[in-house]
Amino acid sequence: MNKSKYILLLLLCMAHVLLADRSKQALRAIEKEDYEKAKEYLIRSYDVDSLNPLVSYAYAKFYVAPSNEQGDLDTAHDYILAGMNMLPDRTEDHSDEMDKSDVTEESFSVLKMYIDSLAYQRAVAVDEIEAYAFFINHYPNAEELGLAKSRRNELQFRVIVKEGTWEAYQDFVLRYPEAAQYAEAKERFDRLVFEEKTRSNQLADLEQFLVDFPDTPYRDEVETMIYQKKVAGLLAEDIMDFVNHYQNPRLTQKALGLLYHSGGIDADQLASFNRTVYHHFMDSVAALEALNAVVLYPFYKEGKYAFFDLEGSAFLGGPYEDISFSYLCGGVEEEVLEVKQNGLYQLINRAGTVIYEGALDSYRDLGNGILAVIKEGKEGAITLTGDLILPNVYEKIDVLDDRLIVFQQDGKKGLAGITGQVFLEPAYDDIYLEGSFWVVEVDGVFGVTSLDEILHDQREIELAYEEVELINEDYIVGYTADHEFLINGGLQVVSPEATISINTLYETWVFRVEAGYYVYDKKFGHYSELIYDDILQNYEWIGLNAKGAWSVHNKSMDDEPILNIDSLKLIGDDIAIVFSGERGTAIFPNKKVVEVEEGEYLQTVSSSRRTEVHYLVIRRDGILYLYKDGVLQFRCDYDEIGFVADGVFSVKEGNKYGAVDAKGKLIMKVNYDAISEAKDGVSHVLLDGEFGAFDFNKRQLLTIGFQEKFRRYNEALFVVKEEDGYGLLGIDNQQRIDGVYDQIEYWTDSAVLAHRNGQWEVRAIYSDEVYVSGIDGYQYFSDSSSVKTIEVRIDNKYGVYHAERGLIIPAVFNDIYNVGSLQQNVYFAERVFPEGDFYVVVYYDATGNKIRSEAYRGNEYELIVCDD
Repeated sequence: MNKSKYILLLLLCMAHVLLADRSKQALRAIEKEDYEKAKEYLIRSYDVDSLNPLVSYAYAKFYVAPSNEQGDLDTAHDYILAGMNMLPDRTEDHSDEMDKSDVTEESFSVLKMYIDSLAYQRAVAVDEIEAYAFFINHYPNAEELGLAKSRRNELQFRVIVKEGTWEAYQDFVLRYPEAAQYAEAKERFDRLVFEEKTRSNQLADLEQFLVDFPDTPYRDEVETMIYQKKVAGLLAEDIMDFVNHYQNPRLTQKALGLLYHSGGIDADQLASFNRTVYHHFMDSVAALEALNAVVLYPFYKEGKYAFFDLEGSAFLGGPYEDISFSYLCGGVEEEVLEVKQNGLYQLINRAGTVIYEGALDSYRDLGNGILAVIKEGKEGAITLTGDLILPNVYEKIDVLDDRLIVFQQDGKKGLAGITGQVFLEPAYDDIYLEGSFWVVEVDGVFGVTSLDEILHDQREIELAYEEVELINEDYIVGYTADHEFLINGGLQVVSPEATISINTLYETWVFRVEAGYYVYDKKFGHYSELIYDDILQNYEWIGLNAKGAWSVHNKSMDDEPILNIDSLKLIGDDIAIVFSGERGTAIFPNKKVVEVEEGEYLQTVSSSRRTEVHYLVIRRDGILYLYKDGVLQFRCDYDEIGFVADGVFSVKEGNKYGAVDAKGKLIMKVNYDAISEAKDGVSHVLLDGEFGAFDFNKRQLLTIGFQEKFRRYNEALFVVKEEDGYGLLGIDNQQRIDGVYDQIEYWTDSAVLAHRNGQWEVRAIYSDEVYVSGIDGYQYFSDSSSVKTIEVRIDNKYGVYHAERGLIIPAVFNDIYNVGSLQQNVYFAERVFPEGDFYVVVYYDATGNKIRSEAYRGNEYELIVCDD
């Protein structure tokens, strides 16, 4: 190495030593509190080597020195962090310098902790949110960070508590999720936002709340509130909408129950997430419905009651200490049973589930899954699942329209929904339905509203009418002393102002006002612009007169009218007679016409039951012409033509009647004093004060000579009255039973119940056989096409007679009645032994087979016998 290179290396080493000495000198100057000199050393050191961690350490010591007026904790903090960041990348020379200055890596950490501590103490001294926030943001690695955050949170929580708004608590929860006050703030936020957002209790606000705050802990409560409003009116679309929007198994189960009881469930409309709940519900329903279909009767033994089905098998739980007295007559079909068990009165369903328990006078099933519960003379309402609808404080509770509950309190009526929501306070003397319209009445004044208005919180209903009258499902009329008002389903008055009367008898409705008449177009819901001077109507035509000229329209005014008519006459229910000049025309509903002349005799001929066939009789020059729907059928020279049946007409000549067919051919001689309209092809006829009948189906005269009109027994037989009594005459004109009975009643097509000499008998129709006689009285147990049974009383003893099996229970009992159903009888038969105050009860099935028997003392018998 040459001399010049050696000198250069020596100078560099001396400079390094000198620099190290300056950093060390700066630290010594700081210790001596000579801060000006320390700063001078630091600036030179930094200018030479800004990446030297010892320089940053010395700067930190400089700014944290307590007596240094230039001191700044935050700057000291910045330098110590910078120095610590340089430590991993320091050079060997840097490490030598630190060794010579007695500064280690731990020295950096100790100094940082000291600076952090001073900064925290500074924040504590101020003790404000902003001071702690500054410390937290600028000293994120300080050991005191947790303490600072805790105190910051505590101070911040005090502020929001004082503010007390849900927005403030929400902001705290979002900003400080680790705060000790988080749970309390979250609880207060949830409660306050719930209270504010749902305070209106309006459906739209409740639904929006769950949209805005889907994770609220009040979700079930809000969904319950929504449920109560959505389902209150028992509208299927509203209930289904709830079910498909809210995945709440508890409420879905209830909603499905409402749907099931109020009209059925359309499973295709259910969202997929409800399928499991639906299938579980339907399984439960199917099981319960199978139980509900069983008809029951009670049995009493050893002081307890049990229920049995019609097959004689024990049914339901029990035994029971008491049951409703109404069950003693049997035929129990109620889905809810009133019993007493373990000293408590209960309402239970057929599965034995307790629906209601407690004091109880009685209950009524109002339908649609609603029960009225009566307790101490006051009525309340519950569902079939036992949910309370209305408490027991009302005088009367009923269901209207199978959906809303009418309740009466202090003589006034109000309306509530299935969930107990009150729609109308009890302020009305009456609330009732007219079609789809809801009518309220106070002191003889009526108001009209709709279900939609009621369900949307209508609180006041205008009382405007002295009376109301339903026209059809879409219209109702309100009456005042001077005017009438036609109201549509939207509750709009669609009649003209000051309408005097409204005629809704025919297809086209008419309003009468002082100036004339308007016609009403039901299809478009408005009345005519033109006022007419006069209007004529029947069931097929309407004539309108404006300024002296008539126009004729079909009944609904949807065809082109007939114009320029001078005069108009409507005859019967279906024909219009119009004249233009001297030309007259009879117009039939099918638009066919027949020429007529002024002064001609015109008559409509029709059935007492309206048909689609229309007849007109015209007399010309002594001849009668019969037209059917505008087509001439025949002409004849009789005095009158009348209607008997389609295609058969009565004719009169003098005072005698006969009949002709559709072509005018005589089919019954003109020989009778009277002939009636036919029923099932048979007409009554009268001749010289005696009755007979004519069968136009067979064109056969049945026997004449009876005292009364024939009475149908069945399709093949008539009950006829002869001199000595009633008998049966066949439609084939054969006498089947002679007229010797005081009374004949239908039993079967082959046997009758016949009464004579004070007693009944069951006898054959087509033979002289008498099946049972000496019956003092009878009453039906069952009277249907499948089952026909009667209780018979013979010599003051009772038995049972079956239409097919005969006397299935002999008449040996003191009393007997049916405790089964009309389709399947079960008989309660009782024999009394008065000497021993002893009763024997035998139960028989529908065919007369003995099921069971029991003996009772008199006081016990009173507990099982039906008093009806």
